[in-house]
Formats: sequence, structure tokens, C-alpha cells
Amino acid sequence: MSARAVAAGCLVLAVLTGSCARPVYRADTVSDASPPAPAPEPAAVAPAAAPEPPSAPASAAPADLFASSIRPILEARCTPCHFPGGKMYERLPFDKAETLASHREGALRRLKGDDRAAFEAWLKTLP
Repeated sequence: MSARAVAAGCLVLAVLTGSCARPVYRADTVSDASPPAPAPEPAAVAPAAAPEPPSAPASAAPADLFASSIRPILEARCTPCHFPGGKMYERLPFDKAETLASHREGALRRLKGDDRAAFEAWLKTLP
């Protein structure tokens, strides 16, 4: 009996009995066909994770924090002297984060309350 005939007989049997079991191949009844390889197990699908936002370089976060919270404080308190056109701008430009990072003690002496707390939080983000 050929493999095709065995498969057709199993299909008829499955339809009549309502069972869709896999056919059993026996070496003594089917001599010209080898049993098919077992079907691969379906791969487990991992739950989709929320996409992570693109990571910015470590130096971008302190710069963003400086631009969004520290610079407005300094513009309110230190203009006109330490911003473009001021008499101290050439020596200590407060629109540059590097200047304030290197002169942190002087800035901390002049800031009070929430302004000082925001400045200290920004300093903690620096390397």
C-alpha cells in the first residue's frame, strides 16, 4: 500500500469518526514511505513590550535640564550682568552650562529656596 493510499484512508477515517488525530505509520504496512518529520512546535510568543523612547546621550539630559529650568532662573536673577551685553558676560557667561558647573559654589551662595534646590538638582545630574 502506498503512502498516498494510507493518507487518503486516514482522511476518510477522520471524516467518518470526527477525529482529526494524526495517522499512525507502521513500518510493516508502509514499506515505501518513511514517516513524516514531526511538525515543529510553535515558538512561544513573548508579550509585546512598550517601545522604549530613544535614549539620549548622558550629556543631553543635564543640558536639557539646564535649558529648561536653570537658565530661566539665572536670566531672572543675573541679567543684565552675566548675559550677552552685560559687564560680567566676558568673564562669567551664565548662558553656558560649563561656566556654572565650574563656579558652582559662587552660584549656590547667591541662590535661595526653590531656585537653589533646582540648581543643586541640576548639579547632581552632571558627571
